[in-house]
Amino acid sequence: MKKKIIAVISGVVILIIAAGSIYGKFESGHKEGEPDVVGTFSVNRDENLTVVANRKNIEDREAFERELLQIYKDASFYSTKFSTDRGYATSLDMNIYLWKEDIEDGKSVMTAEYRPVEYGKDYDVVNNPDKFQLYRWKRDLNSNLLKESFLSDFFKEKLNDNNT
Repeated sequence: MKKKIIAVISGVVILIIAAGSIYGKFESGHKEGEPDVVGTFSVNRDENLTVVANRKNIEDREAFERELLQIYKDASFYSTKFSTDRGYATSLDMNIYLWKEDIEDGKSVMTAEYRPVEYGKDYDVVNNPDKFQLYRWKRDLNSNLLKESFLSDFFKEKLNDNNT
């Protein structure tokens, strides 16, 4: 009889621990408001990132892109640390989703690309931001990607700083 009670108590303890572990994983999956990289690959020094915004919407897309670039520069993404042994990225492409679960349907809310103005030079996105053009692709109501191209204020400020 004592063996059965011990077995039942042990089983309940194991179930509680397992349930707590699973619940904890779900809770830690959403860090509301904190963008994170959940996937990355690179070709030479061109970085391709899958980013989760961890928010319901992105109201100021340009500010969000600057935030991502700053997090990349500071190497402060929660789940991914980038090596700078070979230097920083010479281009940076980011597919951005609101939540990790949205990746399964394959439709990002936007894509941001930092591309050099002149190819073939050894510019990188951290040390030479004035040499890069920002391209943003966003989804329209029909889920088509529309391209926006501009120099962001961040890059304009860098250009002005270098010209003065």
